[in-house]
Amino acid sequence: MNEQLLNKTKYYVIGVSGGCDSMYLLDTLRKAGYHLLVAHVNYNYRHDSYIDYELVCDYCATYGIPFYYKEFHSQDYHDGNFQDQARSLRYDFYKEIYDLYKCDGLILGHHLDDHLETIYMQLSKHNIIHYLGIKEESYVQDMRVVRPLMDCYKEDILQACKIRQIPYHDDYTNFEIDFERDKVRNTVLNRYTKEQKEALLKRAQKHNQRIKELEFKVQPYYQQYISDGQIYYYYIPKDLRDMFLYLILRDVMHPQLISQSLIAEIKHQINSVKPNIQMNLPVNYLFIKEYDNIYIIDKDKTKGYCYEFKEFIPFGCEYFHLLDNGHINEGVYLSQDDYPITVRTMREGDSIMTSAGTKKLSRLFINAKIPALKRKTWPVVLNKDQTIILVPHIAKNIDYLTTKPNVFVIK
Repeated sequence: MNEQLLNKTKYYVIGVSGGCDSMYLLDTLRKAGYHLLVAHVNYNYRHDSYIDYELVCDYCATYGIPFYYKEFHSQDYHDGNFQDQARSLRYDFYKEIYDLYKCDGLILGHHLDDHLETIYMQLSKHNIIHYLGIKEESYVQDMRVVRPLMDCYKEDILQACKIRQIPYHDDYTNFEIDFERDKVRNTVLNRYTKEQKEALLKRAQKHNQRIKELEFKVQPYYQQYISDGQIYYYYIPKDLRDMFLYLILRDVMHPQLISQSLIAEIKHQINSVKPNIQMNLPVNYLFIKEYDNIYIIDKDKTKGYCYEFKEFIPFGCEYFHLLDNGHINEGVYLSQDDYPITVRTMREGDSIMTSAGTKKLSRLFINAKIPALKRKTWPVVLNKDQTIILVPHIAKNIDYLTTKPNVFVIK
């Protein structure tokens, strides 16, 4: 067991199911003197789940360990993957305790066989964009998740439980094949020899080392993207592009949803001759290509807005700022007669009277090469008569051209 991940002066939430893995971990860490807060979840999925509860509760009572319990019922679940839902509910519960006691980590009992199962499933799906297997240390919902048993095989844990007489209760569903992981465990990996398991581990280690090197190399481009909100795609070296796309996708969606086929489709769209591309992601986000610049945006940020101001007040939101100074092309002179003014997004049929005549905003945006998505959030300013008087950096109403601006709308 890897105790280098832990500190005896800190407090930890430990997820304990009642199975041999988590009970062995709990017993070992208790004897070593760690500060533990035990969290046990009952999904009421099995008819004998009460046995798990009683076992863990009794153990904690015997040794004076704080015990936290959460129970779920059929109404807490919806159609879909039960294991994914259970995981989400479980982590939400862990997070409550973690935040309440300002814990240093969440300790879980995943072991080497769990790691192998995950590797096997990832390889069978050809979904090897990033890390293979389960990490000893990771972050979920801003919790530091620690898995000290990642160097232990299940059979060794079972043997230790028998020798030390550690109580545990087997989950009979672990021996069924209803779920993919159980099927892999009970029909594939249970037939592997130690040598086959070691070969699988070495394959994963080699892959993960390559991933680590790529992630290090791609960091300057990723950090530039984070700083600028977009990046010129062909500026990224070709051998780093898959990793770069993985990282920016991981910022907005669960890694399990990021498949090789999704990366391939995004690259296909980027390489399209079309200058502008909008691609729906499996979450509420859009992947955008605009003249070979790429970024990901929340769909909700493309729906438009409308603000009214009865007088000048400094104002700021994610779309624009209302200030008393700025660039001349962002400003107009407003008298009291102009109020209330409206700042909104463009609507169909919008036009503005310029020194060159009446112009449709849609045509002005096209001429200025403003990408379609950015047009949806670009501010348009109207006076009390609902006359468009300013589109920052795009056009200004002819009646407002000659006076020095005193109000600036900064995109």
